[in-house]
Amino acid sequence: MPADTDGGLPPVRRFVTGHDASGRAVVTMDSAAPNRAVRPHGTVSTLIWGTDQTPAEICSDEDFGARDNVVQPPRQGSWFRTVDFPPGSPGRMHRTDTVDYVVCLTGRINMEMDDGLTLQMTAGDVMVQQGTNHSWINRGDQTCRIAFALIDALEPPGGERRGPGACKPVAPWPLDDAVDARFPPIRRIVTAHDMAGRAVVMLDGPAPRRELRARGNVSTLVWGTDKSPADIWRPEDIGLRDNDIAPPPLGSWFRVIDYPPGMTGRMHRTDTVDYVICMAGEIDMELDDGAMVHVTAGDVMIQQGTNHSWINKSTEPCRIAFVLLDAKQVG
Repeated sequence: MPADTDGGLPPVRRFVTGHDASGRAVVTMDSAAPNRAVRPHGTVSTLIWGTDQTPAEICSDEDFGARDNVVQPPRQGSWFRTVDFPPGSPGRMHRTDTVDYVVCLTGRINMEMDDGLTLQMTAGDVMVQQGTNHSWINRGDQTCRIAFALIDALEPPGGERRGPGACKPVAPWPLDDAVDARFPPIRRIVTAHDMAGRAVVMLDGPAPRRELRARGNVSTLVWGTDKSPADIWRPEDIGLRDNDIAPPPLGSWFRVIDYPPGMTGRMHRTDTVDYVICMAGEIDMELDDGAMVHVTAGDVMIQQGTNHSWINKSTEPCRIAFVLLDAKQVG
């Protein structure tokens, strides 16, 4: 695609899957995500999808990405968007009562928090933001594209923004040396509040819960929620929970999966809305009746409880971030 003159990057390619009249899994949309808004200072916000209830609706014909592109998601709902931050983007301090799952896709960017605390994200880093003050500042020379999944969360108990503060990270689960070399650990940043109510970094380091699956893919659980609205006021590292396929009832999972070259597929489905972000490489996704979709780095997808199988026919690994939201059963 040609470069986007607003943000310097091509538009985001969006796939949406659903079901046809016979109940077969099909691709219902495949095009550049259309709901783009140019913000002050040149940032480009593209609304990809959203939900407005928990469990989420997966049998509607509505294009949820066509809704008003406002910052806060609906109550008991979510937003999935990308934002392009051009060089020199000055930032704006803000916060929402949400848990945000964040994936840096291109470039690098600084995030400022309370008291001038600043950290830098680069392409491939992921973040969990728990209702904290923050401002995105691009001090680099290229546009930075970030994917965000915002999930409605509880307001602070008693109105006081108190949290666990900085916590000691857990070392990554060891894998075979050859597997580690092919799939390096993922940097995971988690923000929270300290007891004085300041926004702080709770965790910053390799995401620890990595597991090698039978077909050679590596699944890393980043974070999760287990109620709606989500609880963002406790000290638990939710990324250490059992890495089950489906998220908890009324909850969500945020995970990253690495698919090795030549990996064969496995047809499966969950009663979830899946926000899918291809971080690196390329991969094929098979649906019912042999229908295939080819996904490359930077593409995003919405899966609505559909049968699918991931097949890596390329000679390079593919890394994909998944946000799974509990949804109503199909049919």
